Amino acid sequence: MQWKTMMLLLMMAGAGAGQAADLQFTSSADFKRLQILLEDQDGANPDHVELSVTLTAEAAKRAQQVSLAAMGQPLTVSINGLPVTTATVHSVLRERFRISIERPVAKRLLPTLIN
Repeated sequence: MQWKTMMLLLMMAGAGAGQAADLQFTSSADFKRLQILLEDQDGANPDHVELSVTLTAEAAKRAQQVSLAAMGQPLTVSINGLPVTTATVHSVLRERFRISIERPVAKRLLPTLIN
């Protein structure tokens, strides 16, 4: 009977391992600074919009905790309720970082950033 319980627990743990963690930001509360690069034809991803963000202390702490817990796993970043990117976590997020967003997603996100 114990081995069946162990197998069930292992299967449940494995099922959750493939799901992306989620980090949600609200631009009006979580960003101290937000810069948007709309066009960079010479950049690595000319079909993307780049956001450079500086987080508030509270948001930075949350980002560090979530990214540390998701190390090596997918992490979805959402801004104002809109998922903007999913990437594998390779390092802990700090107060400042950049997000590369596909242009169609950026077109939906940009109006929500202007309060």
